[in-house]
Amino acid sequence: MISRGLSATVVLGLLAAACSTTPPGGAGGAGGGATVSNGSTTSASASSSSPTTSQSSSSGAGGGGGAPAIDPCQGATDGNHCGSALGGLADHASLYACQGGTTVSATPCQAGCAADACVSVAADPCASAQSGNGAYCGGSLLGGDPQKLYQCQGSSTQSTTTCANGCLVEPPGVPDTCQPVGDPCSNATSGNGAYCGSTISGDPGSLYDCQNKTTSLKTLCPNGCSVNPPGTPDACAPSGSTCCLNAPPGVLTQPYSACGGGGSHYGRDYGTAVGTPIYAGIAGTVVGSATGFPNCYSNGCSQSCWNSFNYVKVKSDCGDPKTPGHDLFVYYLHIDSLAPGVSNGTHISKGQLVALSGNSGCSSGPHIHIESVSVPQGQSATLSTCNSVDPATRFCN
Repeated sequence: MISRGLSATVVLGLLAAACSTTPPGGAGGAGGGATVSNGSTTSASASSSSPTTSQSSSSGAGGGGGAPAIDPCQGATDGNHCGSALGGLADHASLYACQGGTTVSATPCQAGCAADACVSVAADPCASAQSGNGAYCGGSLLGGDPQKLYQCQGSSTQSTTTCANGCLVEPPGVPDTCQPVGDPCSNATSGNGAYCGSTISGDPGSLYDCQNKTTSLKTLCPNGCSVNPPGTPDACAPSGSTCCLNAPPGVLTQPYSACGGGGSHYGRDYGTAVGTPIYAGIAGTVVGSATGFPNCYSNGCSQSCWNSFNYVKVKSDCGDPKTPGHDLFVYYLHIDSLAPGVSNGTHISKGQLVALSGNSGCSSGPHIHIESVSVPQGQSATLSTCNSVDPATRFCN
């Protein structure tokens, strides 16, 4: 079963996110201690090597080129407008009140913005479960308690369990679970060897090497853990050969709407608690990243704030599954940090921990923005052009 879940970080009342992409000109000054890396270049200042982008103007949906207007309401009619319709520097998950071409107010929308209004948040957290029936950590459900594990059936909560040691988000295909308390290998009853976590009250998505009732090594199994008959050590399930992209965890709060889709949002936003594990949706190589930027949303987005987000960029090993002869680049924006051992040049397997979600840059609430860019093989990728394709068209079924 596929489930999405939380990190152990407490964030009550999820704010669905803004997802903004960056205009030309490099990362702005809102994150003085940030580190930005593209290829082999690393800078202690965010101004010299930001993710390359191209940004449409704020009038219309994904309109002509040029620097965006400072006020998102410039050129808009009086009244309320979703940021995704305004474009430019508008935060896509905020509702803007415009009057006389200026912004009167910008209200963050917890569940996203549509039809010039904030989307209502359902009373039952399981109503926002994105992947069918199963176990979800509350931090990835709108209104969920991050310290609880929810059993969702038919979009309703059947039961909840308080996780004394925090709730653990698993890769797609593995139900979320409470973090184990103590060493799971203390429950190993068949001597030394490899045990799937599900057999010893551990993480069901991991393989434990138990030696003398103690964990000597824990390995995350991106495709799940296979329990074998007695006498045969358990093992991680083999990976498939399908070239496709796994969706990130969380609640979809803003879909792709650019390039003829009626808006100017070049990716998809998934609201989830800060610190939620982001597992690589496709195998590839990290070719760009930035860390160290704080949140800078304040009643909308300023020009300097717009560029100042943390991210990681992955080039797919198998190219673009929908377009032969093209490379596919996958960006995860607004992250909190990279996973240990991940940096530019690191090769990552599908399902490997690549980053932790965050709320950095121009973001009205904790979320993951995923953007996928398809370009002819050998070309470089940039954000916010019509090379950015709807990630859902590359998702695994």
